[in-house]
Amino acid sequence: MKNKKLALLSGGLFLLLTLFFGCGEHVGEKEYNKALASWKSGDYSRAQGQMEKAIKRLSDKEKKAVANNQLGLILWSLDKKGLAVEKFAESCRLTGELTGADLNLGIAYFYTDQLEQAEFEFTKILSEQPNNSTARALFGLIQMQKKDWKKASETVSKGLKKDPADPAGQNALALAELHMSENSAGAIARLKQTLAAYPDYAPAAYNLAVIYDQWIGNTSAALSWYKKYLQKAGPDAGQAIAANKAIVRLGGKVTTAASTNALPKQRTYPETAAKFLVEGSKLHAAKKYSEAVIQYEKAIQADPSQKAAYYNLGLSHYELKKYKDAATACSNALKLDSTFSDARYMLSLSYAKLRKWDEAEREANVLKKTDAKQGEEMLKYISDARK
Repeated sequence: MKNKKLALLSGGLFLLLTLFFGCGEHVGEKEYNKALASWKSGDYSRAQGQMEKAIKRLSDKEKKAVANNQLGLILWSLDKKGLAVEKFAESCRLTGELTGADLNLGIAYFYTDQLEQAEFEFTKILSEQPNNSTARALFGLIQMQKKDWKKASETVSKGLKKDPADPAGQNALALAELHMSENSAGAIARLKQTLAAYPDYAPAAYNLAVIYDQWIGNTSAALSWYKKYLQKAGPDAGQAIAANKAIVRLGGKVTTAASTNALPKQRTYPETAAKFLVEGSKLHAAKKYSEAVIQYEKAIQADPSQKAAYYNLGLSHYELKKYKDAATACSNALKLDSTFSDARYMLSLSYAKLRKWDEAEREANVLKKTDAKQGEEMLKYISDARK
């Protein structure tokens, strides 16, 4: 079948944070720090005004570049995407070095459908940072939107060499290979494998529905996967309207929160969570573990699906010798991703510190299935510690 509808790729926006200024004495730096404080508290409008004042009062080009990049992030949070693009571009113009602003500019171009400009930025980044996974993933998505399936497949495959379990990457590769070779069976197998590892990854369920619907013509399977997508993603998901229309077209009943006895989906704030996660990581690196815990808990509150926030929370609790809390945090990370080897390792280690030997051995044995080396190391540590 020709002219198939492009299935759902992947969602979410990720913008890197640049360096913070220190506590400077100059008026511009003080305004910058005020703007950061307002931004972190969620008062974006005030943060915009303060950051604009800071830029006017700063004289150093590098500091102006950092401030313009940060203003771009603030404007993006305010949904002023056009102005955000301008500020990211201004930040890049002010400094000749490759910084986080280049990636931010590429991402902003991508999400405002300026694909040629986005491709240029990602190509520049990858020439100097070939392992930049964010740039490579979005570069691959651009090739998919241009229907250059071969190049998309090559780009995504390179990214997966670094992180083979990445669900978004596997999802994108399935689509690229599907359109390149029309091998629907291979795409279905890859998507089902992705869902087996990440049961809550809704885009893969939607793509399965589209393939069964528009490529194979299997109505019953398509209906089943459209409904599974809605169950996983919730009634407010990006493709919920399309999924419900497809269900009606195929003769099924519209899936609603009431009909599935589902609770309304909790609104999440992944960008806010990312900010708290970055701040927590800085505090942890500075050995300010109690303060890091506060930031990680804020990240989880903003977006409970952030497995990294739970894992990092566990690391900070561990450093504070709060092994029970560390175990709880790592267990929560594993609920989101059962193949998260580092979280499994820390869970086993936390149980060992609590002298819960049976639980520690159980987790270490599970760990061996995903990371044999770490699993064996943990089992040896437990054996030696018990003696």
